Amino acid sequence: MSATREIWVLPELTGTDEETGKTSLGLLSEARYIADRTNGTVTALVLGDSHGDYADILGQYGVSRACVFRDPLLRYFSAEAYAAALLPLLHEERPWLFLMGHTTIGREFAPRLAGILDTGLITNCAVTDLSQPEHPLFFRPVYADQLHQEVVFQAAGTMLVTMDTRILNINPVDKNTNVDIRIIEPGVASESFGAGHIDFLPADFQTVDVAEADTIVSAGMGAVDDDLLPLVEELAGLIEGSIGTTRPVIDSGKLPRERMIGQTGKVVSPDFYLALGISGASHHVGGIQDSGRIIAVNRDPQADIFRSADAGVAADLRDVLPKLIERIKQAKSNGEIL
Repeated sequence: MSATREIWVLPELTGTDEETGKTSLGLLSEARYIADRTNGTVTALVLGDSHGDYADILGQYGVSRACVFRDPLLRYFSAEAYAAALLPLLHEERPWLFLMGHTTIGREFAPRLAGILDTGLITNCAVTDLSQPEHPLFFRPVYADQLHQEVVFQAAGTMLVTMDTRILNINPVDKNTNVDIRIIEPGVASESFGAGHIDFLPADFQTVDVAEADTIVSAGMGAVDDDLLPLVEELAGLIEGSIGTTRPVIDSGKLPRERMIGQTGKVVSPDFYLALGISGASHHVGGIQDSGRIIAVNRDPQADIFRSADAGVAADLRDVLPKLIERIKQAKSNGEIL
């Protein structure tokens, strides 16, 4: 049997399953999946300014070891601080594979590490072929997800990979593992950093990337008339939803292209998806199938969108939206919802 392969994974942990994002739990599941097929072990890396209790959540996903880096300068993400903290252990252990999510953190941090380590990097990986562990194949989507590009690592060294967050599945193990937790205080020196954290700016929920939104209010051609679109935007603001749309709306110039959802746009998986005036064409429905709950409003009771919705209302948006907005405002003022 070949030597044990060490797989490192960088989840963005908060301490509990409920608070930890789906991407982080999916990353832990993916690391365990790869380890099971390559005679590997999983080490999770946690960076912050305090030591939380991560044993339970990591044990649920088959992690055998966790390295918890604790330093005041790690309270907020900084690619420079993260690299300074991790590099000594990276040089010492030289893991076989290092997984991150293709998130804001992964997209900034992984290229920096690849440059420092002089190793390769595969970004937005969607498929891994582990049939030959000595020569794993990685596939990433190209041409608006119409094709997959096959990528291999030519040189020896740690393989850095950021995973496409859309394909990550959450799969806890049958029996929790005992996690060996190692606390590391790296003593990061801020003097060498070119940038530092100042403050967080609150997100504009109406313009946040739909691929990362938990709530989406999506407007089809039946919802973008000049008298309706302002109501859609007001509703999205009230429920803190990101604005999404369909290809016909993009083609009409009513909303920017980055808002388009569907197989030729962005594939989304929000907890709540509100489809307003959307007919339900197959290329759009194909991009929302992983949504937690889909609610549709369309004046055509035969609209295809109702076949994909958990609940639907056949009504005119001119009647529905003003009343819905007023009801939400009342509920907020009465403290029924926050």
